[in-house]
Amino acid sequence: MHMTNSKTGFHNHKGVMYVDDVSLSDIAREYGTPSYVYSASVIREQYNVLEGALACALPKKKKHLLCYACKANSNIAILKLLRNLGCGLEIVSEGELVRGLKAGFKGNKIISTSFGKSSDEIRACLEADILQFNVEAEAELEMINAIAGQMGKIARVAFRLNPDIVGGGHSKISTGRKEDKFGNTAAKILVLYKRAVEEMEHVTPVGISMHIGSQISQADTFRPGFEQIAEVTEDLRAQGFEITHLDIGGGFPIVYDNEDILDLDEYAGWVKDFIVPLDVHIQMEPGRYMVGNAGILLSQVRYIKTTPSGKFMVLDAGMNDLVRPAMYGAYHEIRPIQNSGRTTTSNYDVVGPVCESGDLFAKGRECQDVEAGDLVALMSAGAYGFSMASNYNSRPLPVEILVDGDNVAVINKPQGIEDIMVRESIPSWL
Repeated sequence: MHMTNSKTGFHNHKGVMYVDDVSLSDIAREYGTPSYVYSASVIREQYNVLEGALACALPKKKKHLLCYACKANSNIAILKLLRNLGCGLEIVSEGELVRGLKAGFKGNKIISTSFGKSSDEIRACLEADILQFNVEAEAELEMINAIAGQMGKIARVAFRLNPDIVGGGHSKISTGRKEDKFGNTAAKILVLYKRAVEEMEHVTPVGISMHIGSQISQADTFRPGFEQIAEVTEDLRAQGFEITHLDIGGGFPIVYDNEDILDLDEYAGWVKDFIVPLDVHIQMEPGRYMVGNAGILLSQVRYIKTTPSGKFMVLDAGMNDLVRPAMYGAYHEIRPIQNSGRTTTSNYDVVGPVCESGDLFAKGRECQDVEAGDLVALMSAGAYGFSMASNYNSRPLPVEILVDGDNVAVINKPQGIEDIMVRESIPSWL
């Protein structure tokens, strides 16, 4: 592949978009489209910036633990990269646990925050001796205690607080309101903590967790949640209960469309003011922040369709490959890979080939004029892109590619049509 001048991330060089030192035109030529392409250097930079801001603000004697929320992107190569940087892992399913273990994470750096945990998942987490379960409900606590008893183990648990706070860039990614399914009231946590300590032999309560949503751009949004978690901690301690760990969640934003970015130093200051004085081990759950801007969905224009109502840019990528725009009305910048020399622009409805009117990446988006065969990048697709992809319309899943400098690797082979049907069978009586 053709190399350039050792810049990192996605950038233009001589009229062509590159990822690190590698031309995206060359990637498309060799691996096809649609394809997910990730920059290891961007992931590394995101981790180091967040870790650096926290290291400056927080005391070294109480080491904080960044647990990557791998639902954002659970490819095992991405997990391995973050593990090598010193990251912990936050999981929401047994499958994510298996992925994390395969990537080399040890149980003492894994936190389970799943909602509606299954018995198999609880057993697998206990077998791996994970750091803690974040508990969502009384029934879940009882289940963990019973299964741990059957296995002769002790489960470390924290109780998720629902602070009734609006946080997040969209209603569907706000998780800390009283009407959301997540977490427990402060009063309920006091009851659950007491039950766990006094009635349950196979759980050890260690603390409280909280996560209020994603894409939170203002640091002061976190303050009322931090105030509540501190108040609950003090209330529990006043009753004689021990609190050693606080999981204060994630929610750090990335740029999709000129959004305000969280001032990490200001955020770290709130942590220093409200959480550090509680003298606990601090855990956080960044997900999208680590990988969102590190990935793109690379696609080719199949053709332009002109109608009385406007122009459609028809891509080979569809909503099955990247569902966020259809699900959330999410914005992704759409950028041509090559400067064709055309100086004109048009307003396009950017769509895919899926048989749904909702298969729409952008409506009325002004873009440099393109034609059949041109390549475009749907930017900021590293989080909740491939991890939410499907086989709808019997469309194969795209290839995933990791680039690090001039190194290029396929980290998930492209699916074939036969691969989609490999688990299916026709009954003998048909």
